[in-house]
Amino acid sequence: MKADVFNPRALREAFGAFPTAVTVITANDPADRPVGSTANSFASVSLDPPLLLVCLAKTSRDYPTVTKAEHFAINILSEAQKNVSIKFARPAEDRFAAVDWARGPNGCPIFAQVAAWFECSMHDVIEAGDHVMMVGRVTAFESSGLNGLGYARGGYFTPRVPAKAVSSAAGGGEICAAAVLERHGSLFPLGDENLPFPSCSAAGGDLANTLASHLEQLGLSVHDWFSLLDL
Repeated sequence: MKADVFNPRALREAFGAFPTAVTVITANDPADRPVGSTANSFASVSLDPPLLLVCLAKTSRDYPTVTKAEHFAINILSEAQKNVSIKFARPAEDRFAAVDWARGPNGCPIFAQVAAWFECSMHDVIEAGDHVMMVGRVTAFESSGLNGLGYARGGYFTPRVPAKAVSSAAGGGEICAAAVLERHGSLFPLGDENLPFPSCSAAGGDLANTLASHLEQLGLSVHDWFSLLDL
């Protein structure tokens, strides 16, 4: 099937099956006034040199300003900043009055309480249909350890695992996980007296696989594996 006969709404919904982070691209206009737009097409590109990529719609009112800026910033919103995403996705006036922000080393607007921010010099602007791909070379960044806000299938979501658990795993700390098992319609604990549920600890890595391996060592054959509960 040729691309020009795709149903745009159906294609948009299919693209939306891929969960993404939610960001706000910020820069300054020629009068040094802040501008910003919500975007969720963001990706890291390279560590050496440090490059990232974000896509901006040509219909964005800040498109001419941002694409011509010498520097821009990516604010990765935290899970408590859904309202910030909504505000910067709409053509409202004075959107910056509703958010706590400061200027980065190169003057770009950096939001408070974001999961992370990156200030970049413009590396390349690539035409891509009704969007442009902005490739930025990272000149400064900071990660707060907060969970990022997610977006999928037209709605926002927040990570299920607490930020402290994610930070613990990334830093080599231990996470404890337990499995709640069901057999023939009843919960299936272990042992004869206290009847605990099977649990294990892991230092980083894939906690789901670690727990699955632990269950196999106990002689348990598990089907219909759904999710982990962080304790």
